[in-house]
This record gives sequence, C-alpha cells and structure tokens, in this order.
Amino acid sequence: MIRAGLLALALLPAALAAQVDSTARRTPARDTSARDTTGRDTIPALLPTFEPTILSGPLPKGTRYTFTTDSVLLSNARTLSDLLGHIPGVYIARGGWYGEPEILLYGGRGPASLEIYWDGVPMLPLGRDSVYLDPARIPLGPIQRVDVIVLPASLRVYLVTAQHRASTPQTQVGIVTGQQDIADYRAGYATRTRSGFGVSMLADWASIGIGPTGNSTPPFGTSDIWLKADYVPPGGRVGASFQVSSSSWHRAAAPDGRVDGWRQDRRDRQLRLFVAERDDGLGWRLTATVGTSGISHDTLVTQRDVSAASVAVSQAWPTATVSGVARFGAAGAPQQLEASGGWMPLPPITLAGSFRQSFYIGNRYGWRAYGTAGLTLPLGFSARAEVAWQRDVQTPFVTTDPVQPALDVAGWLRFENRRLTVEVGRGRRDPFAPLGFAVGIKTVDSLNPTPLTEFVAAHATLRLVPGFQLAAWYFDPVVGGGDFEPPRHGRISATFYSKFWRVFKSGIFALRGEVAMESWSRSALGGLDSSGAQRAMTGSSFVDTNVEMQLAGVTLFWSVQNINIMRSSYVEGLGYPKAAQQYGARWFFTN
Repeated sequence: MIRAGLLALALLPAALAAQVDSTARRTPARDTSARDTTGRDTIPALLPTFEPTILSGPLPKGTRYTFTTDSVLLSNARTLSDLLGHIPGVYIARGGWYGEPEILLYGGRGPASLEIYWDGVPMLPLGRDSVYLDPARIPLGPIQRVDVIVLPASLRVYLVTAQHRASTPQTQVGIVTGQQDIADYRAGYATRTRSGFGVSMLADWASIGIGPTGNSTPPFGTSDIWLKADYVPPGGRVGASFQVSSSSWHRAAAPDGRVDGWRQDRRDRQLRLFVAERDDGLGWRLTATVGTSGISHDTLVTQRDVSAASVAVSQAWPTATVSGVARFGAAGAPQQLEASGGWMPLPPITLAGSFRQSFYIGNRYGWRAYGTAGLTLPLGFSARAEVAWQRDVQTPFVTTDPVQPALDVAGWLRFENRRLTVEVGRGRRDPFAPLGFAVGIKTVDSLNPTPLTEFVAAHATLRLVPGFQLAAWYFDPVVGGGDFEPPRHGRISATFYSKFWRVFKSGIFALRGEVAMESWSRSALGGLDSSGAQRAMTGSSFVDTNVEMQLAGVTLFWSVQNINIMRSSYVEGLGYPKAAQQYGARWFFTN
C-alpha cells in the first residue's frame, strides 16, 4: 500500500509533463554565456490544495458547525470528544480523566448516533470494541478543520487533515504538563515546493501517571504519528495525496478493578487522486480513494484489517451542488452508494439532502435519507425544517444487529445580528433499541430501548462588548428520553478575547480567558450493568477554566477542569478528579 502511494506520487509529475506538445519546430539554442544578474525569487507563494472532503452546500443556516485550527487551539479541547461537547444535546460519558474512554451519546441511538469521516473515508470501529467509536482516541493534531452536520438523532463529523499551502516551511513544537504527571510532547514539520509537491508530518507522545485513591484514571500512554505527501501543481486541476496515520495506546488496569487494561495499535493508510474541470471549486470533479485500516497488539483479539475503495463525482454551480459516491469495501467494510446535493432556487430558499444505500456482511442492507429546507426571513430571522429516515443497522461487523426503521423530524427558528445569535427548536424521534455499550466503560453493560421522544433545544451567543461574549446551549427531552440523555442539560460559557490593537498594532499579542459550566439534572436512566440492574445519573455541574496567551506564533495556556471540585462523575461508579490542571505551550514558526 505504501509503495503504491509513493509510486503514484512519483509518476504523476512525469505523466503531466508527458502531455506537453512535442511537435513544435525546434528553434536555435539561447546564448547562455551572458551573466545572469537576476536573483532567485524568495517571495512565499500560496499553492492550491485538495478541496476539503465535507458535505457540499449550500446548506440552511444552523445546519453545520465548523471548528477551524484556531478555534481548536484557543480552547480547552484536548480530544475530539471535548470538541463535540459544544453541540447541543451531546453527552460525553467519561470513564475518567485523560486517557479514559469518552463515549459520545446523542439522540438515544447508541453507536448509530455518530459517523466520522477522515478526509472522506468512513472511520470504522475495529478491535475489541467493534461497535462504538471512541472519539477521544482519534488524534486532533493533524486536523485543520472539523465539520459537524447535526441531524435530529445523529451527527456526521467530517475531519479534514492539514494541507500546507505556503512555499515557506513551517515547524511546530508543543509541551504540556500537569497533575498526575501528565506529559505531552508534539513535533511537526511541513514544507511545499513551488512545483506543488509537499510533505507534512506530526508526532505526539503523551502519558499520565498513577492517580490518587478513588480516581478511575490509571496510567495511560499514547503515541500518534502522521505522515502525508501530496502533489497539487499550481494549476490546481489535478493532484495526488498519500497519508499514513499510526496511533498506539496502552491503558493500565485500575487497582480497584473498575478499569480493565487495554493495549491497541491502529494504522490507517489512504491514497487519493483527483481531476477537476476548474481550480475555483466550480465545475465537475472526480476523486478516487483507496484506504486500509487495521488494528494489532490487542491483548484479547487478533489482528484485523479492512480496506475500501471509493469513486466520487461532483458537479458544482454557483447556487447548487450534486455529488455521488460509490464505496467498495472488503474484509467486512460495507459497500455503499451515496448521493447528496444542495440547491438555492431563490435567494431566501435553501434545499439540501442526501441518500445512502449500504450492503453489509451477513446479507444485511440498509437505507438512510436526510432532507432539510431553510427559509431566510426579514429582520435577521430564518427558519429550517429537517427530516431523517433510516432502515439500517448500527454497526457493520455484528451480524446479529437487526435492521431498525426510524423517522425523526425537527424544526428550528433562528435570529442573528452582529451582537446576538439565538436558535430554538423542537423535534421528535422514533423509538429505538441501542446496541450494547462501549467495552471501555466497565460499569455499564448495555442501554435501555429509547421510547418515542420529543425534545426542545436552544443555543445562543451574545456579544456584550467587543472582546466579551456569552454562549450557551440547552437541551431537554420533555417526552421520553433515553440513557445518558439527562433532562435540563446545558452548557454556558463566558469568554474574553482581545488582541490589544492599541498596544500592539501588529496584532501579534492576544489574550483569551474562558469560564464554562456544563450542568444536567438527575436522571434514572444511566444504563444497565452486567446483571441487568438499572443505573442512575446524579445531577452534576462541572466548571472548567481556560486561560491562553498568544505572542506571535507562541500560544501559552493553563486550564483547570472541575475547578468547583464536584464529587460526582459523568458515569455512576467511576471517579473524576477535582481541580485537574494542565498547562503548556505550542510554537508555530517558519524556517
């Protein structure tokens, strides 16, 4: 796989050069005896890159959440689970602190509530837990953009890896330390030639030591290495990319038996080629992808590898986009046919939707469809309606997982101006029986079936004065509700951010401070243990703080989680540390 990727990158420039017209009449050679007095061009150039593989638009307002590199860097998000916790209604079942499972639960759908795509390739749960993906074990270091499409009962997460555009090399270094002997070291390098060939690499090493008695966070260590080579010439109409992501982690067993020891290595490889009609994103585009994923060195399961190939064709106009994808899986990966599109027939109206048919092992197949319509109203108001239908399974690898139908709908009203953004909505979800639970959280064995549920949700952002902002979201299943879907669940944050323009006119200095609180009410639905007994959820309020200072390419930060020293936890029976501190620095500089 690696040799094929490198060979494709090596032959692509030659193949392009071979298309030059060789029938032109030869002219006399130029006199090269004169002295060349011109200097080499050292001005940095910005080169084209791959288009980000995300759900194409146009989309109604409020459909998509986008997190960029800066929004990830200037936050206390250490994992993908931390980042997705900013979405209304998302509950992160944390098995403990750093290194423990952080399972995302949304809409009472168990593993079906989360789909993750890495540069367009679906990430499948492999190894000991072939049902639930743990977003905390997906490295954020190589990611420059996270797009989240919020459906009434599930999330589609598109991860876009970093693409270096400038011809000036860039280096990054990071150090993090904190309580329980946390140590995190990062090193990265990216370079790009004017011909379009680029190389990016990033390595992360992190560990945490033994915690105090009663803390369900045993020693943990991880190493994440990512390497990417790509070639996109200045024209921007063809390109090739090959990347390798390697993630290895080892979690020790807790002395009290509440956490099992677990070791796992995961390798993902991906080769992509594209041809486009234009370099501005319009016109037709053809993308072919070949990828493999595998796990090894697990103490309980044998090595497992899956692979898939896909072909994507899209056509983009100024007000519409259509695309189709065919995925061909092997060794258990599903075969899928998917179509999506967006259209703005009139300036105030936006229509978008997608359809997918999947074929799984065990002679199973399923369908999923999603549609949304948005209307822009006067005075900053807008509205949108969403409907999602599925007759599908929850995981491709469990042959006993039955096909379940479900129809979910939601409606939203939004108001937005330069100081205030607020959106409120109400939805209904069909009954559903979630499959099992993540094996990394030992105290919970399975989840109860979720009844017919009606929910209300809201989120708002208020910019009081320049640099000071309040943000909040609220979610409440007023009818029904499932496990880990607590009533009156919300998050509120106060943020101060200023670049101090009057003092540092170049804008090289910035200061950001945030205080955030996540809170939920008591609930009787905290999952089932191995004996079938019902577990509960205690009402809790966790307060976190984060202070960051930027000086040119250096970012210094200090964050404290559970600063209000709550005694409860996110999962009953598992502990969470009090006033857990982390601090460190990240450097970005050009060579």
